[in-house]
Amino acid sequence: MASCEDDEQNTTDFVQENVERGAVLRTTEIFSNELPINTPGAQFSIEIEEQDVQGGDLLMSVDVVGRFEDNSEDDGDTTGANLETFSLGTVPASEFTDGPFGLPRTTLTYTIEELAALANVDPANLFGGDVFIIDLTLNLTDGRVFNADNAGGIITGGFFNSPFRYNASVTCPVGEEQFLGDYALSIVSGVFPDFGVTQDFTEQVYTISNEEGGPTERTIEDVIYLPEFGGFIGDMVFNLVCEDTVTPFQNVGGGVGCGGAIQQGSFGTNFGSYDQTDDTSFTLDFILTAGDSGSTCPSSPYTSVLLFTKQ
Repeated sequence: MASCEDDEQNTTDFVQENVERGAVLRTTEIFSNELPINTPGAQFSIEIEEQDVQGGDLLMSVDVVGRFEDNSEDDGDTTGANLETFSLGTVPASEFTDGPFGLPRTTLTYTIEELAALANVDPANLFGGDVFIIDLTLNLTDGRVFNADNAGGIITGGFFNSPFRYNASVTCPVGEEQFLGDYALSIVSGVFPDFGVTQDFTEQVYTISNEEGGPTERTIEDVIYLPEFGGFIGDMVFNLVCEDTVTPFQNVGGGVGCGGAIQQGSFGTNFGSYDQTDDTSFTLDFILTAGDSGSTCPSSPYTSVLLFTKQ
């Protein structure tokens, strides 16, 4: 026997009526996110789609800013480079057009010359490993603002694919069939400093693809992070840059109850290596940190070095 009492309002209805729905800028296509050296006119170009609770009617504008990260100090003279953010303009709602699902879409395109000029860098002095970071801020008509700093992991990856932040990497050519397929991950060094963790990544065979990125970008699919906590699964992206492996800024698969996403990246100091003539193995070397994500751990940034061996 059980009995119920009629509340003033059903709890489920109360939650649904009071939850606040945000908005996303989905990446619908990446035309090019690499800037090959000695290639005049090379472009960073993506298509984005805005989605909100009113089917795009809340869209007011998108602010675009850039930042230059000099990762090749020994190979390119970028003295005097602007290391602060620079504006790439504001895209008003009027410059978006309806996509196939009735949601507003637009294409963002910037040439290597345009990015270098705003960063005060001579394009001739750029070298593999340098990165232009492109940040998007979505402004809604109701005054709310969304960007990489307040977007959760479920928004930046997965179905929504709304990172709000992109890396336009300066690269060297890589063979189209190189560094693809099944690779075994082995931990060389690095341990998460909290909660008594003894293993950062699951040592097993993973598949590496380049379906979504440019010719030198690779994605390690469904990497398992912190298996002792049940495992947080997410893709890991890296770039093959003139015999250095560069890990762009990205969130790892989970937050481990830290209050925000854990972030990883080369951050201009940590690079793995590869051999342009032999893809039987390569290493990744990157930093994991709480960064600006609002996370409370790891309690201090630490370095992870991973070895991948072709199967």
